[in-house]
Amino acid sequence: MSYSKINTDEARTRTRTESEPGVKTLGYELKAADEPRPNEMRFNYFVYEPGDTVRRHTQVEQEETFFVVEGRGRMVVGDEAFAIEAGDTVVVDPGPWRHIEAEEEMRIFAVGAPNRPDDVIFLEDLADPADLPEGVPEP
Repeated sequence: MSYSKINTDEARTRTRTESEPGVKTLGYELKAADEPRPNEMRFNYFVYEPGDTVRRHTQVEQEETFFVVEGRGRMVVGDEAFAIEAGDTVVVDPGPWRHIEAEEEMRIFAVGAPNRPDDVIFLEDLADPADLPEGVPEP
């Protein structure tokens, strides 16, 4: 077989903190079901309630594409903040610090590549900003 398939209703919703959106880790769910893919990308489906925010973070090697399926919010990339709404697609290079804040219920499909485990660094988890990998800007 040359494809893998999952329905978002079948995927478990996970969250790291109470203020963050629930995320359906679709690629992880496929791998957990012993599917041979995805290999080169990682994809998630975020479910935001009004006021939810993803903690400020950076991706070391992973380029990310975000597609806003429904709702409205704000995205901050580096020092720039801008509105996002249903139908918008945003691509973010590896490196810049970023986060998303929901102004209303919002759903976002996100794809990152290459698929690197532990590629994310959360600002609040940094003991010392001087410990950042080469090429990652200070927050």
